[in-house]
Amino acid sequence: MWPHLRCTVFFSITVLTTADFNRSLAVDDKDRIKVVANMPVSLTSFGGAVIENKLYVYGGHAADAHDYYNESQNTNLYALDLANPGEWKMLNTGTGLQGLAMVAHGRDLYRLGGFTARNHKGEPQDLHSVSEFARFDFTAGIWEQLEPMPVARSSFDAVVVGDLIYVIGGWTLAGEGNTKWCEDAYAIDVSQSRPVWQRLPQPPFKRRALSLGFVGDDIFIIGGMQERGGPTRDVTVFNTQTQTYSKGPEIPGDQEMEGFGNSCFNVGGKLIVSTYSGAVLKLDDEGTNWVQFNQLETGRFFHRLLPALDHQFLLVGGANMDSGKIDEIVQLKVGDPVKQ
Repeated sequence: MWPHLRCTVFFSITVLTTADFNRSLAVDDKDRIKVVANMPVSLTSFGGAVIENKLYVYGGHAADAHDYYNESQNTNLYALDLANPGEWKMLNTGTGLQGLAMVAHGRDLYRLGGFTARNHKGEPQDLHSVSEFARFDFTAGIWEQLEPMPVARSSFDAVVVGDLIYVIGGWTLAGEGNTKWCEDAYAIDVSQSRPVWQRLPQPPFKRRALSLGFVGDDIFIIGGMQERGGPTRDVTVFNTQTQTYSKGPEIPGDQEMEGFGNSCFNVGGKLIVSTYSGAVLKLDDEGTNWVQFNQLETGRFFHRLLPALDHQFLLVGGANMDSGKIDEIVQLKVGDPVKQ
């Protein structure tokens, strides 16, 4: 789920049932939260996207924490109709990946990067990041390979702003003892017939396990793990017009783990972020402060926050440090601040 974590964490993996999850909700928040489905497989560090009210999930880690091997990586692309969330449909079987990004642009679904475990269960870990960039062909049911990213990377994030996909953060794994933190950021215009990656100004940090979201012309680069210094609640803002970086409002909390493995998305014009402790926050209209409007007693990380209809959003998959992987997909509304 998160290889080579720079702090010591141990927990046993269990899967929360729907009843357990409902009991874990803060009492005042139950009217804002509903369980809409279960995951097709219990996963962390997977790719997720929503297109026309259909949820897509690809890749991810399905075994115990820190236990990485080829058979533990999900190889399937699954789809769920959120209007009628019955059974998941498996659309494709491909490469086992985790720590990847998956984004939607119009009706197109793209996946980027991630790492694959070349070792089998019980063998020494042999993890390798990939540079793959692919678009799913819904008619043929296959991934169409596009221009690869200039640098293989995993544990990063991607965000779509207009017609451009932006890629920031992560690291490159090339077998045991060969890890390089990514210094560069890139963008690609997928409206072009032959899109080409363009290098962006170098970010003023090296971080992974972060999330990317946007408001207007600004990309918010939220939290993550630093190459030096451990997990962080820092937020950096990249303006896509001026091509400059600035400091944004840090994620509130009394522990730096709050920013580790978070997930965010622009929902109805509001940037929403879900953090390690179970806090659900929105960025204020000035872009200078985070406002908490929901609190789960069972937080999750290495999950996906994705949009739904009518200013609602989903929390998909992931895990909790104490209770393990979370199967339930929950739907929430963008609400008022929680009562203090």
